[in-house]
Amino acid sequence: MSSKSKKERRKKYSDKQSKKEAYRSFLKHFLPLLFAVLLWLITNAVLHLPSIRPAVEDFFVKFTLESAVKFGKLLFIPVESPAFPKITVAGYTMEVIMECTAYTFYIFVFYLSILSPVKWYQRLITLIVFMLSVFIVNNFRFYTMGFIGKYYVDIFHQVHDYVWNILFGFLVFLIWMWRYRSIKI
Repeated sequence: MSSKSKKERRKKYSDKQSKKEAYRSFLKHFLPLLFAVLLWLITNAVLHLPSIRPAVEDFFVKFTLESAVKFGKLLFIPVESPAFPKITVAGYTMEVIMECTAYTFYIFVFYLSILSPVKWYQRLITLIVFMLSVFIVNNFRFYTMGFIGKYYVDIFHQVHDYVWNILFGFLVFLIWMWRYRSIKI
């Protein structure tokens, strides 16, 4: 056998091993994300069952209203909740429904954090960072939407429906990338 064919076989074997290693690494990092999405979908389906949804909706709307009012008052933002499920920011009143509570983001970041391919204490740190970020950003969403509703009512729905959902998705992606890149696996 020539040395050239041995080198070619070794190279093919090495390439094959590199591809297998890359595939294993990909699975190690991608599967937790895939499982998080799957569990998120299942959890959302369960939470929307007719026998469960009213209690879940009541919990999330109350939590969101109370936290937005208390957090806003800490920041000297003119916010109040005149009647359940209404919130008034700078004189503009909005109705809070379950989809306004960012519950889907809370659920997703919970699974994303817990299923991360890192040590448990790192998962908990990631979970805290995610939850606080979603909490703060969601509260600021109410405050900015109140001011937009008061001064720019014609763009209220576009900002509410598109800009904030994109920002939340981008926030989750950025935090995940920040935590993932800063952690040695």
